[in-house]
Amino acid sequence: MFDESKHPRAEDGRFTDGNGVGKTYRQNTSYSEILAADKHKKMSPAEKIASVYIDFNRDNILPELNEADLEKIGSKVNKPVLLKKSVIERNIAQHYDLTTEDFESIIAHALYSPSEIFKANDKKPYYHFAKVIEVNSKGKPEIGLALLDVDDSKNNFEIVHAHFVRERSFNLAKKKT
Repeated sequence: MFDESKHPRAEDGRFTDGNGVGKTYRQNTSYSEILAADKHKKMSPAEKIASVYIDFNRDNILPELNEADLEKIGSKVNKPVLLKKSVIERNIAQHYDLTTEDFESIIAHALYSPSEIFKANDKKPYYHFAKVIEVNSKGKPEIGLALLDVDDSKNNFEIVHAHFVRERSFNLAKKKT
């Protein structure tokens, strides 16, 4: 298992040589850095996943959804995805069993390489983005589920919640809508 204490981070959140300066080992750049470098570049799903870096101390802007997924949520306009600090804090309080790596992985893989996308609420423009992340020790899949608010009147799509669910809970969520 990766021991982050042996690989401290610099102020920018990147892994360093241990002194907080010098080499950085995190090769992925954040979405904001990519946007600043080239506003017109379209990213592949793999590039979007690799670019997801969540700063747990502030609001985060993540890449736009894949064009192919827009039709599934009924949107004609693509927008960046916003992850608010308040959502991060609420998620950590409710799912204290998730590591920061788990949370980042769920967000990245569910949003940018979803296995399924389905409506989550009849009264709100919420959609579940789901991705099988791993198989547990009993051979059952763990499914990363990200709940996304896709309200057309907002400037961004907004992450509402993210967590792991078991297959039974996942199937119940799909049946609700």
